[in-house]
Amino acid sequence: MVSSINITTQILAFSKNKASIPLLEKALESSSKEIRKSAGNQLINLLGLKSVWKLINKFDPSDEIIVNLFNAHREKVFSALRTAITGGDPYLARNAFRVIYTQRYFEILPVMLTTFLDHDRSDEENTSLSEGILKLTEKYVRALEERKNRKRLNEMVLSEVVTVLLRGLKDFHRNDPDLFILVFLQLYPFLTDKHNALTKLLYVPSSALYGVVHRFLLSGREPYIFRFLVHCFSRSNPPPVALTVFSKRFDMPFIVYFLKNLEKPISTPLKINLASVRPIEWLNSFRALLDRLDEQAQAGLALLVQNVGLSDNEIQSKLLDLLHYGKPMSRLEALTALARFSGEEIDQLLWDAGGDIDPNIQANALVLLSKRNIQNANFRILQFANSPHEIVRETIQKLLPDFRLPRFFEMFDQLTEEQRRSMFNVVKALDSQMVNELARILIVGEPRDKAKALLCIDYGSMVLALEDSLCSVLAKGEVAAIRVKAAELLAAGQRDLSRSTLVQALHRDPDSIVRAAAKNSLEKRPPKWEQLKQPK
Repeated sequence: MVSSINITTQILAFSKNKASIPLLEKALESSSKEIRKSAGNQLINLLGLKSVWKLINKFDPSDEIIVNLFNAHREKVFSALRTAITGGDPYLARNAFRVIYTQRYFEILPVMLTTFLDHDRSDEENTSLSEGILKLTEKYVRALEERKNRKRLNEMVLSEVVTVLLRGLKDFHRNDPDLFILVFLQLYPFLTDKHNALTKLLYVPSSALYGVVHRFLLSGREPYIFRFLVHCFSRSNPPPVALTVFSKRFDMPFIVYFLKNLEKPISTPLKINLASVRPIEWLNSFRALLDRLDEQAQAGLALLVQNVGLSDNEIQSKLLDLLHYGKPMSRLEALTALARFSGEEIDQLLWDAGGDIDPNIQANALVLLSKRNIQNANFRILQFANSPHEIVRETIQKLLPDFRLPRFFEMFDQLTEEQRRSMFNVVKALDSQMVNELARILIVGEPRDKAKALLCIDYGSMVLALEDSLCSVLAKGEVAAIRVKAAELLAAGQRDLSRSTLVQALHRDPDSIVRAAAKNSLEKRPPKWEQLKQPK
């Protein structure tokens, strides 16, 4: 069936009879995909340009058959689109633009720009073409940002567009249309050193082009205006017009956009450019500005005040406002920045921030505090050893490595009983591997280490966490004194296993002191732990 359809449409096409054209066009309305596909292919082959125009007028981006036809005959479609937008038929041109936008025919952008530049057209036609160029440029910029797989084509298009822009902007006059400047500003972040002939036009303050660009940058609120300014600040030797405009813009959309694009690490060119900016008036209303910014923009503001050429006192004042009134991300950045300054006020600030309600700020403050020569800093850090926040405990572990079980065991014999109890409870709070390490020692450790481990369990009231290991020590321990201590500790056990292990020790342990300890522990435990439960 499919082959007969193809043969039929081929015969109609090869007949070159004008009567076959309506039949092929009618076949495009068939409910059969195969008939429509075959008819479309033969229609394009039959009349070429004019037949593609017919398809352009029928174009529907949701019509898979038509879309696939256009992709299969891209070169012919491109030629037809080029003549469609310059042929004077507004209906055909409008449909051609739809094809260009949806099918991403970016290679037609230089043609459109050249057409706009070289031909005298009516205001209505110029407006339509101008709008089409700006819309296609916007889509092209998105493709450049996303680095679509047609990279070679995109670079070729950019090169051709730059050539046309150079023609239109080199002798720009104040009364010339602004279209080329708008396209130029959109594409500027993607221009490289090989496009210097175009980019250097922005470095001539006496030119008409410079003045119009200044006007756009000062008042424009389109995303590409903001993107242009942000990009300029990241470049070495940026166009002076960008630095001039920055301090003159007071509108919140631009301020927010710029701040959100300030991220660590700040590059060297960006630091230099920010430092060269004239005083920024909107920083004078700092608290009011802070209240209008979200968390990400506030973090950018913290970076800005450190790099924009303020005095140390001004920087500290604004960072303190951020620390006290900002959101978590900006408060963290402000605290880190403030720690670069010396003095007792900053010492006290870090001391107080160690108790901040935000765990990230608290952890960061403790790190910064440990780096300064402050009396009793370690004592302050230890105050938060029992913090409910894991990030704080992990931070303290890194800052105070002595408060881990292996190191504690090394110091054990040099400490008094009171010091051992006090220090072990800090280790208990900080060392996340402590329970596992104690269990390992009780099973395979040396007798001396087992004795230390048993004392630690007593200091920390940790019988329930290590009940099984204590049972193993009582049942298999080689040293009687160690079995005695295990039996004593199991008085606080709650499992049937520990009860039965005590019973076994009472009747079978060869050492009378161990048997006595087991008997004493059994007497201290209730007959069944279920008796401790409250009645329902």
